[in-house]
Amino acid sequence: MRAPLIKKILLVAGLCGFLLVGGCDDSPPASVKAPAAKVKPVKRIAKKVQNKKPQPKKPDYVYSSAGLRDPFVPLFEEKKPITAKKTPLTPLQKFDLAQFRILGIIVGKGEPSAMVAAPGGKSYILKKGLKIGKNNGTVTAITPDGITVMEKYYDFTGAVRTNKKMIKLPPHRGVN
Repeated sequence: MRAPLIKKILLVAGLCGFLLVGGCDDSPPASVKAPAAKVKPVKRIAKKVQNKKPQPKKPDYVYSSAGLRDPFVPLFEEKKPITAKKTPLTPLQKFDLAQFRILGIIVGKGEPSAMVAAPGGKSYILKKGLKIGKNNGTVTAITPDGITVMEKYYDFTGAVRTNKKMIKLPPHRGVN
């Protein structure tokens, strides 16, 4: 029962092999051959080139970085204070404004004054016109609510900026 099946498979495989080997002729079939047409070579005629210089093409868009900030400079860098190089720094100029704590404000007859505590525990008395803070701030006003300080510094673009900050008096604690 197996022998006739094997004979049929071998017969089909041999027939396929014969057809494959027989189709390996290098020449194309006669029905496909077309008569060769004679093609005349084309003469190229050179045109006289005039001495015109080609006009450069104008670009559609040109990027200009004039007036824009440098994208490689960090946005959040330290503020550079404007300081006079000859004057030494006072102890009040060694700390940032946010580090000071108001202990008390005296407003009444005469010039108002305020007492602040520095981070080291020392206390200082402030009056109008005194230098305070790392950014060369100047006390501009002392009110019952707090102390107003004007700072001048260079920002990240190099421009001089003026910033008005207020150190507020902490709320009253205890029994009224």
